[in-house]
Amino acid sequence: MMKLTRAILLGGSALIAQACVPVTPEQVFSRASRSVVMVYAADTSHKIVGRGSGVFVDKDLFVTNCHVIARGKIFLAGHRQVRLPARLKAYDADKDLCVMEVRGLDVAPARIGDANAVRVGQRVYAVGAPEGFELTLSEGLVSGLREAAGGRYIQTTAAMSEGSSGGGLFDSEGRLIGITSFIFSPGQNLNFAAPADWVVDLAKQASGVGSAASEKSLELPPSLTTQWRHPLLK
Repeated sequence: MMKLTRAILLGGSALIAQACVPVTPEQVFSRASRSVVMVYAADTSHKIVGRGSGVFVDKDLFVTNCHVIARGKIFLAGHRQVRLPARLKAYDADKDLCVMEVRGLDVAPARIGDANAVRVGQRVYAVGAPEGFELTLSEGLVSGLREAAGGRYIQTTAAMSEGSSGGGLFDSEGRLIGITSFIFSPGQNLNFAAPADWVVDLAKQASGVGSAASEKSLELPPSLTTQWRHPLLK
């Protein structure tokens, strides 16, 4: 009986140890990269006037920063070698978040994490297209949590550059916790992501737009065509 009890206890310990095995960065990227796309905005002459990243959060729906597409009239979303037309479905100008629709890409919506549970010091990963380099992974820490109207921005040391805007910030399990939105260029490693719960709320609004609605893309207000100023410096 003693030997059987010991075997059961050892077996239970093995199961617990297996459940606590951390996810590797390779696994995080494998999960996250299926939801991240490149986003292009062009004018009526098809000249590219904006470029950034986006993250799928629902079927056919992805989120990006409005400042990525604000100067454009024609929009494209791309994943690996495929580029397809996209249209604006919903936006929140104050939070600089836009939901867009594209159909036909081989992507999967990101798993959504709990942005409210994020803590300073935890490891995070950014996936986006800095300087146009598609599906780039960078690793860092949550270095701060900055209060803003309606929530708090996640400050991180995960590297970002122009083109990272609209990409995903993922936790160590590959869950989306934020949308990489802006950097504070006078400093070093001062990078910020909008919390994922803002994204969820906006995507719900976009998915509520019926199929009978016009296929024409929404228009952003003219005020967004000027340089967007992030709320932490307002």
